[in-house]
Amino acid sequence: MLKTRSISLVAMLLGSLVACDTTKKQTETPAEATEYQPISYDYEMQSLEKTSENCVPETCSEVTINYPVFAAGHDTHAAINSLLTQEINSTLSDYILEAEGTESTDELSKMFMASYQDFKENFPESITPWYIRLEVEVGKTDRNFISLVINHSSYTGGAQPNSSISYLNISADGEKIEDLDFFVNSTSKLQDLAEKEFRKANGIAPDEQLSDRGFLFDNDQFSLSEDFGVSQSGIVFYYNPDEISSDAEGPTLLTIPFKELAGLYKHKMP
Repeated sequence: MLKTRSISLVAMLLGSLVACDTTKKQTETPAEATEYQPISYDYEMQSLEKTSENCVPETCSEVTINYPVFAAGHDTHAAINSLLTQEINSTLSDYILEAEGTESTDELSKMFMASYQDFKENFPESITPWYIRLEVEVGKTDRNFISLVINHSSYTGGAQPNSSISYLNISADGEKIEDLDFFVNSTSKLQDLAEKEFRKANGIAPDEQLSDRGFLFDNDQFSLSEDFGVSQSGIVFYYNPDEISSDAEGPTLLTIPFKELAGLYKHKMP
């Protein structure tokens, strides 16, 4: 069944508020009068599983999604749940040509099954079932944001399955974070730091061309991936297979440790 977990965030509690009473409305006070105390954000892991009809396990097409649902009664929690649902549905829609962007998760899952059945009718010799599996994990949280990690794996025909990772970063006021400026005070300095970490991780000298080691950056210039999040270790950048190297090399995960982010990171260091 459902398992309840708790994430500790540090939140700004103002005035004489009772710390854990989320039914009381917060009021603003001058910064010097504020006090930081822990707040617990509760969530439950929930699963959605859909399989094609009248199938045996070895031939079942399936959609499996495991994801956190944050407790009701908090505006920020409601925003997190809504944005995560949108992200999940957007991912499912990528696999369905007929998707219009207004369907529910359940409807998209059924449409995926129907697509597989159509495929089977046209190519009955195909014996490998299709699947989509999404695993959503809670990454780094603090009083200003939450970073969710979405692990994707799928098979929709072809030589081999696909897998990838994406991140969903949400501010404490319930807005999706799309710019690194939210996390650091200089993206250019972050890029310089990230390149040093990248070269160090791959044994590439400072004066060596990245292409000499098989990396495929535009104009042979290092760049940050648009897919980023925050883990317990630092800021993380994910490069999909064939994005900066050959598909055979697989994905690249680059972590900039918090200890290297002193003076750049805008939020409280762990």
